[in-house]
Amino acid sequence: MNADQLSAANNIRLNRQAKEPLYAQLYDALRSRIVNGQLAPDRRLPAVRVLAKALGINPGTVVSAYRELEKNGYIISRRGSGSFVQEGMADSLATDQAQIPYLPRLDATDANQHFIDFASYSLNPDRFSTSTFKQAVNHILDRDGGHAFVIEDEMGYYPLRESLAAELAQRWIKTKPQNIQITSGSQQAIDICARALIRQGDCVMVQNPTYPGAVDAFKACGAKVIGLNFNHGTLIDELEKMLKIIQPKILYLMPNLQNPTTNSLSRLEKARIIGLAHRHDFWIIEDDYGSGLAYDSNTLHTMKEHDPDDRIIYVRSLSQIFASGMRLGYLVSPTRLIESFAGVKRIADISTSGLSQRIFDYYLRNRLWRKHLTGLKLAYHQQYQAAGKLLAESFGDRLSWQPADGAVWFWLQLNLSMTAAEFCTAAQNLGVLIENGDRYYIHAAPHNRIRLSLAPVKEADIAVGIKRLAELVSQ
Repeated sequence: MNADQLSAANNIRLNRQAKEPLYAQLYDALRSRIVNGQLAPDRRLPAVRVLAKALGINPGTVVSAYRELEKNGYIISRRGSGSFVQEGMADSLATDQAQIPYLPRLDATDANQHFIDFASYSLNPDRFSTSTFKQAVNHILDRDGGHAFVIEDEMGYYPLRESLAAELAQRWIKTKPQNIQITSGSQQAIDICARALIRQGDCVMVQNPTYPGAVDAFKACGAKVIGLNFNHGTLIDELEKMLKIIQPKILYLMPNLQNPTTNSLSRLEKARIIGLAHRHDFWIIEDDYGSGLAYDSNTLHTMKEHDPDDRIIYVRSLSQIFASGMRLGYLVSPTRLIESFAGVKRIADISTSGLSQRIFDYYLRNRLWRKHLTGLKLAYHQQYQAAGKLLAESFGDRLSWQPADGAVWFWLQLNLSMTAAEFCTAAQNLGVLIENGDRYYIHAAPHNRIRLSLAPVKEADIAVGIKRLAELVSQ
């Protein structure tokens, strides 16, 4: 055993008098070294017999420990080469990165301060027509009376499911109301998928970076999460490489205007992924988060349009583009999963608000939804263009990003001496909230990315907020 391999066995102490089996003790010792980074990704572990001799134990004990590490996704075995630390496991995050706050939190001393919020996902309330909403509510109460408040079937209000099926058909997604599950936001839709499909130790592959709420849902169900670097031209290569050594249960991805990168997959890339799912037998969760406000949504084709195996679970948030506080979303379920998903929904919260569902159904049937979307798209398109111009003028080459047709946020790269965390803290001290991009990464966060959302910000505050941010680099 060479010096590099020998270091893997250093300080491992196995207690032969303990109740815990020796292989379990060895598993815990190696796992802790992988998690804390002592055994780096792609690091080769000592050969079984070599490690057994170094520790004075039976080779079968090492085999059992390695088998458990591989089963739980910490290492991979390569025929003829040995065992290696798995690249991209969520558990390999450094502890400081794992504790990145989900969103900026304000303490009591900040309560009376006016913050310009570039961090939230919610739409600007001023973009919502309350008069149209009152019209919808009054119509529903006059029509349905107290029935508007009954608990709906766990699948959702059937007329809304009919309306959504018709709406989806205009986006080339052919489905039936029976396959549509209404949820309390897209986060619940993802959680339903996780609870229904994942068992302890199952592998879920995601884009890296990706939406952390989805990762949290998968990990809460015991999944091992592997990140695939989402750069143009590399995602498919990484996926094919990983499929040679790992069998995933789920591939979770946002193929259009991905959150946070704003990148989109080509139609060819989408088709290749569907082919790989068929060949390797895994589910695809297609989270259509970003395309709702795309200025030309006809160019952003979903993967669900072409689903010959009925293995794509299509997830859509309505909260993000309608009324955030109403918490509406839905999923389109493969037929063989309908009962499983309905069962999980029943356990989770029985049913989504019947009144909220009726309101959205009214918007769809009376063509108010298209009018609402058209107004939002125009407003945010103008806002995005104006903000991009201000960022370029204020920061120059100290800030860079990939322009995206339809995004309502910027995925910014800082070309500065300070880290993203330091920049976010300094911005908050100036009354501006932005997101540290580190929290979106499964592994290898570059510490120089921030997410700046335009969705919640009043138009008049955008210039003020960007001006304050620019002060941080002019000092």
